Amino acid sequence: MTASAPRQGSRLGLIIGVAAVTGGLWLLLNAMGVGVPPFKRLWPVLFVLAGVASLGDYLFLGRNPRSAGWALAWTGFGVLGFALTLGYTTLPRILDWLPSFPTILGLAFLCTWLAAGRQNSNLAISALVLVGIGLIGFAARFDVLKRLLPSVQVIWAVLFLVGGGYLVWRTVARSRSG
Repeated sequence: MTASAPRQGSRLGLIIGVAAVTGGLWLLLNAMGVGVPPFKRLWPVLFVLAGVASLGDYLFLGRNPRSAGWALAWTGFGVLGFALTLGYTTLPRILDWLPSFPTILGLAFLCTWLAAGRQNSNLAISALVLVGIGLIGFAARFDVLKRLLPSVQVIWAVLFLVGGGYLVWRTVARSRSG
């Protein structure tokens, strides 16, 4: 390891440090009588802070492409948490937002793939499949998307054709080079 290379666990330390500073500030303000919102409304900020810390890790510490993907994923999950705590959705209606999970993960994979210089095609395929699954889920739940997107059967057919075609192409390409 060179003097300029960051330690392997730098992101985790950064995330825990940022969360501890934020939690300490919240506790101090609360103890001083400053009107801070209750923690039951603020817990999603921990996810957003993890996203900010991961982005800081990517930009300032290691340029690890996975940190860029984690930044997007943590922030996305934080936004979903705020939708729940701020009343944009309720626990019984959380199923309407369930397709957000594969969509967020797919976008995080896409972000990682872009940050890595578009070198790992498996990340790109995984990203497209996960975003596709999220869109299928949203299309099944919301009428607006039902009108904009093709049928679920067509979407699945395209996902299988693209994924299967890629696997066949990769297998043939590897057998020719080896």
